[in-house]
Amino acid sequence: MKKNGNLILIAILIIGILSFYGFKNYAKKVKDEHCLITQISSKIFDFNTFDLKVESTLNLSDFKVVNQNSGKTIFAEGKNRKGIKNEYGHCTFELYWKGKQVYEFGHFKMNNWNTNKYELNIGLENNELEPSLEIYGPDSKKADLYFKKITE
Repeated sequence: MKKNGNLILIAILIIGILSFYGFKNYAKKVKDEHCLITQISSKIFDFNTFDLKVESTLNLSDFKVVNQNSGKTIFAEGKNRKGIKNEYGHCTFELYWKGKQVYEFGHFKMNNWNTNKYELNIGLENNELEPSLEIYGPDSKKADLYFKKITE
């Protein structure tokens, strides 16, 4: 009797894991569509991505980017990390170079379940950092994009 109970528990766990995995894969396919699956999955999964590209004269590991909304570091030590939740409103990020905050940048998200790919490109002109942000996704055309240089 106990053996049958364990088998049932294992079967339920396996079915649950496979269902979760299937839901996540399907949610990834429809992440930019206005549907119930997108509304639910945007609260559970982090499908937003962030990529930092720098000019060859700059060292990628000298940069860090923090999502001001969540407080999570989304780029550090030359590697991307997760941490951009789907939220309606201003999405604000802090750019650090060699441990010092040099820029604040962001945009306005029109919908709390929109997922975007953020690509921050940084060049160097007259010994000054020149950042530019490309947003790929539903908010790319409506982006209320801004950059604020931090001076001390």
